[in-house]
Amino acid sequence: MRIAALVLSLCLLAPGGTARAADPTAALAPFLGAPYRDDGVDDPAGRHTLFADQAASFPTAGYNCSGFVTTASRRLLGRPLPLDAARHDRKGDSGPGSPRGQDWDFGYDLLLNITDGLPRRVLPPNAPTSDPAALDASRFRGFPLHDKASFDAALNALRPGEMAVIAFSKERKGRLYYYHVGLIVSDGQGRRFLYHATPGHGVHRLEISSPTGMAAFGREFAEKRFGDKRVLLVAVPLPR
Repeated sequence: MRIAALVLSLCLLAPGGTARAADPTAALAPFLGAPYRDDGVDDPAGRHTLFADQAASFPTAGYNCSGFVTTASRRLLGRPLPLDAARHDRKGDSGPGSPRGQDWDFGYDLLLNITDGLPRRVLPPNAPTSDPAALDASRFRGFPLHDKASFDAALNALRPGEMAVIAFSKERKGRLYYYHVGLIVSDGQGRRFLYHATPGHGVHRLEISSPTGMAAFGREFAEKRFGDKRVLLVAVPLPR
């Protein structure tokens, strides 16, 4: 684990902290095995810190789901992605005292902030043609999490040279939460991988274009007592 964290730190010290690779799986490889850290993220300089306390500093890497997506997207897209910009509450509707709950749409805001200014599109099925920023996050949430046919349609629509940000939402006690995010990229063989960070596994990947990988995905996101779970995938082009 220490070796993986050291390699990751060295990789992120590349000029501008935005080194990229032609194969996105190669660019993401140094992140694999990084431990889960609640609120953990890297700033644009590659310093290991926290979203909520950017004065904090850690000697080794550690990420929660949004911290990993922000840090990895910075590397894949070659964008600085300052932390305050990445977590910006776009509609001002999820701060303290919000009737829907604080940070209820954090994952959706993060998805939009990371892809802001890029040509982006919602992946099918039933994908609207409008910019994702124009959607009502409480009404359009993508497709059911465990709908394999819809997942296959979305993955098949991901073009070579694109990545997708995936936002997971669920209803809990009558409230809606965008509670998890991840990245989907393809390798040179056309296989699709979900990269994400979870408390039980840290940063890891699942080959969701294979039956084995989708079975593992189903186990990680097993249906429990919560209400309707959905996923929204937004694709953007990778730099050439």
